[in-house]
Amino acid sequence: MMKCKIISITHKPSDWEKQALQFYSKQLPNHFQISYAEVKPFTSNSMDVTSSIEAEAAEVLKHVDKNAYVILWDRQGKKINSLGFANLLQDQMDSGNNINFIIGGSHGSSELLFESSQLILSASELTFPHRLFKIFLMEQIYRASTIHRNHPYHK
Repeated sequence: MMKCKIISITHKPSDWEKQALQFYSKQLPNHFQISYAEVKPFTSNSMDVTSSIEAEAAEVLKHVDKNAYVILWDRQGKKINSLGFANLLQDQMDSGNNINFIIGGSHGSSELLFESSQLILSASELTFPHRLFKIFLMEQIYRASTIHRNHPYHK
């Protein structure tokens, strides 16, 4: 059993987001368990960007599971393709590790999140809205599961 938690700095998911996330999670094999933690963005007139980033990081870290392999998604991270991502998940599963994915905030990620993560990845040079990126990540988790089952979904 592999437990994956997606921790993101975002507002509560809308119905269309929930439907998209459920679409992919229902297709995952039984040995994948997905959970989500949403951290409300810190934005106020009294806080500067650096303070907001630090406050968000502190809240995010409260949701990180002890002994989980932590992957931070940030535009400064290492690029990875779908096959590499599938192999990464399989390696962690083979090692008996659960994974916590952190989706960095709209202003970037604090140094604390970089230091608290075992791996920093970037999906693209493009910037994505957090709502869509969480769905993209779920699709890639599903795709990874199909790659290792030789399912024709990944062509």
